[in-house]
Amino acid sequence: MIRYLVAAAALLLIGLPPAPVRADDDLTRKLIDACVGCRLPKDLHGRDLHGLHFVGADLRDADLTHANLNAAEFTGANLDGTRFDDADLRNAQLVGVRLRHTSFARANLAGAKFVGVRLDPDDANSPLGLTIIRDCTGCALEGIDLHDADLRGIKVVGANLRDAKLAGARLNDANLVGANARDADLSRADLRGAELVATKLSGARLAGATVGDAILCADNRGSASWPRTACADLRGVDLHGVDLRAARHCTDDESSGARDCRAVTRAELTDIAHADLTGALAPG
Repeated sequence: MIRYLVAAAALLLIGLPPAPVRADDDLTRKLIDACVGCRLPKDLHGRDLHGLHFVGADLRDADLTHANLNAAEFTGANLDGTRFDDADLRNAQLVGVRLRHTSFARANLAGAKFVGVRLDPDDANSPLGLTIIRDCTGCALEGIDLHDADLRGIKVVGANLRDAKLAGARLNDANLVGANARDADLSRADLRGAELVATKLSGARLAGATVGDAILCADNRGSASWPRTACADLRGVDLHGVDLRAARHCTDDESSGARDCRAVTRAELTDIAHADLTGALAPG
């Protein structure tokens, strides 16, 4: 029975009339929404697809220009070469999708969330890449080259930034909590105000970097899941000449939402962050 329904869905989808006819027919929308892992038509431009779920969908090279995708959810979809130009993607969620040479020119991405997205290194410094990196939880960004880029305020919590080339990047107030930045090049980077709690920095290059008041350690009152202090992992990092004296340790109170910060201690840097402070300007 399921096989017949999937076959019927495929026939119906392939037979969809070209835009500007809107895809707001209830049956058509239900079939698109229920079609898991389907290869969808390439011409979907201008269609009303708001709120639909594209699970495992094959949308390679599809034309979704001017489409209404408000609050749509793309989970595990292949979006290589997909064109979202001028599309309405407000509050859309893109989870675990592939993005290679995907175009979002002039698309409305207000409130859109990118989670676990794999971004091709070639697209990292493109308008698409910079848009995604602004708020990309758990994204695969290994090896990206964003040297000297303006990345102030980005949120890449839990992202894979291994071997990333971020030399000279402005990372002021960036949130890299829990990110994997092993062997990343952060030389000359501006990290003032950045959150680096539980960030894996082992083997990273920090020569000439400005740490300033970056948050290197934190604990969370009232959280059973985070009962002790966590710090950036600085094992194997050459800290010669790096000034850590203004780096902070912050405590967040989940119940009140308040944050209390103080200077990080030398003991926290050596015992918890596993930092070798040889040659560094460290707290006493």
